Amino acid sequence: MRTLFEVKTGETVKITGFDPDTPKAVFARFALFEGQIIKCLAKPGPIVIKEKFQTIAVGKEFSKKIYVSKGRMI
Repeated sequence: MRTLFEVKTGETVKITGFDPDTPKAVFARFALFEGQIIKCLAKPGPIVIKEKFQTIAVGKEFSKKIYVSKGRMI
């Protein structure tokens, strides 16, 4: 399974799941949900992602807990 940490800059992906050992409420605080289409705007360091009109910086370790698959263009 691929994580957000492995996504390349400019790539669009779909969130397919989260680390089972981390409560989903933690991801909800960042407005991240399964099925969401996001685009990676910048790396390295914090991974900057965009979801429609919202831009979020996600830490490296946190990004390893977000599972993704290929997504469509935003």
